[in-house]
Amino acid sequence: MTNNNIKPIIVGIESKSLSKKEYLLFKKNLPIGYIIFSRNIENINQLKSLIQQLKSINKRHKAIIMIDHEGGRVNRLNKILNQDKYTAKYFGDLYSNNKKQFNTEIKKFVTCNSNIFNYIGVNLVAAPVLDLFYSNKSKIVGDRSYSSNVKIVKHIGKLIIEEYKKYNIKTIAKHAPGHGLATVDSHFSLPVVNHSKSYLFNNDFKTFYQIKSDFLMTAHILYKNVDSKNLATFSHQIIKKILKKKLSFKGLIMTDDICMKALTGPVMSRANKSLKAGCDLVLHCNGNYDEMNKLLVGLPTISPKFFKKINKIFN
Repeated sequence: MTNNNIKPIIVGIESKSLSKKEYLLFKKNLPIGYIIFSRNIENINQLKSLIQQLKSINKRHKAIIMIDHEGGRVNRLNKILNQDKYTAKYFGDLYSNNKKQFNTEIKKFVTCNSNIFNYIGVNLVAAPVLDLFYSNKSKIVGDRSYSSNVKIVKHIGKLIIEEYKKYNIKTIAKHAPGHGLATVDSHFSLPVVNHSKSYLFNNDFKTFYQIKSDFLMTAHILYKNVDSKNLATFSHQIIKKILKKKLSFKGLIMTDDICMKALTGPVMSRANKSLKAGCDLVLHCNGNYDEMNKLLVGLPTISPKFFKKINKIFN
């Protein structure tokens, strides 16, 4: 395999089937992968067929097939299975109260997900969430967090990664370096965190220290006392000096969705800023063809070194 025309971006398609213009765009300028949302799912066999179609666009390259699936309210497979019960909070509370039952339930949860992922062809899951819980902050994290306790979040996150690895499902720990302190939802506006560096490194950032996930996903948050000018996704200081050096992350870093309203400016500018800051991959979720076209035409081809890293993870 060669890197050919592969671009460092994961994209979402618009609907439950691949349109002709999407196929032609992806054939000419190949995204490194695709992300699955509820809008793409009718039933399990339709989804399996769609994923097979996406994988067949370029058989020389093993496409990343990603799903943003945590359980609880972030369940993209809600037409296939009910996981309302399985919030991160549920697992965090269970860990604190009944460790034996916790171990049974967490393994059952990951096994169920992994069996479905392997059947339909998903090889990358956007989990675990390593954000700390704060009762007085934005509900965008809320019950998606395992706990307000750093040790509990790290322990459960590590276990989730290890369990998925048993089934050859790769993981994305998120939202680095921590989304818990946000007072607004970054889907709609830019959260600004004013806490000191000392507080952040001893709390929110600490859950990501030496985490052995294959990928990290960035948080679209401005940490005023870390980098006062750039939100995390655009910050060389945060991506390279903190995530990769101080927190010792050895995997690949992708953006959260660059369509989110915490980010401003043209979509191409957002992508370029994130790559310049040190992100390895761009995530574009809304399925907007015109935006995907601009990104896939405008982004550079991945380097041979990066191609080797991806192949090492997925082969």
